[in-house]
Amino acid sequence: MQMIDDRQARAHPYDALEEREREEVHYAVMQHVRAALMRGPHGVLELRAGLEAREAGALPVVLTDMVQAGEIAALGHCVYARVPWMPATRPVTPAPLEDLVLAGLTRHDTPRQLAEWLGVSFAAVEATINALEQAGLVEECRAKTRRGCYRLVSSRMAGHIRRGAVERIFADVARHG
Repeated sequence: MQMIDDRQARAHPYDALEEREREEVHYAVMQHVRAALMRGPHGVLELRAGLEAREAGALPVVLTDMVQAGEIAALGHCVYARVPWMPATRPVTPAPLEDLVLAGLTRHDTPRQLAEWLGVSFAAVEATINALEQAGLVEECRAKTRRGCYRLVSSRMAGHIRRGAVERIFADVARHG
């Protein structure tokens, strides 16, 4: 991790930049954040280190945009990490039924099986699968003998879901004294 310098540049207000400058700065900061988070979780002060005054002013806007896009997540204690298993265009929102259906598709492949396994109505499962299909996360199996069966589009995402929290690192970043 990068050492935090107390003499970081004083931020220049992002709103004071012209539109063209804002686009350039936004892109540059987004690339900076992506590069840092590819190496692992970072604190906001670490993400701010090395930014010029114009870029430092854009950091709050960029972080907000990236969180809303689902590309990165706040882990608490001012630490951010990338969200590698989610498409950058889908916001990460709490949706327990969607999560259960998505996870259930790694074990069961029809809406009826899922409804029985989850103990919810067939209509609710079917509506959830349709929403997940619209989001590009699941698809109907193509084989004629498997019509009405669904699977996750990304085998990598299916692997993440099957493993759950196993092999993932959730660091305690609070300072203990």
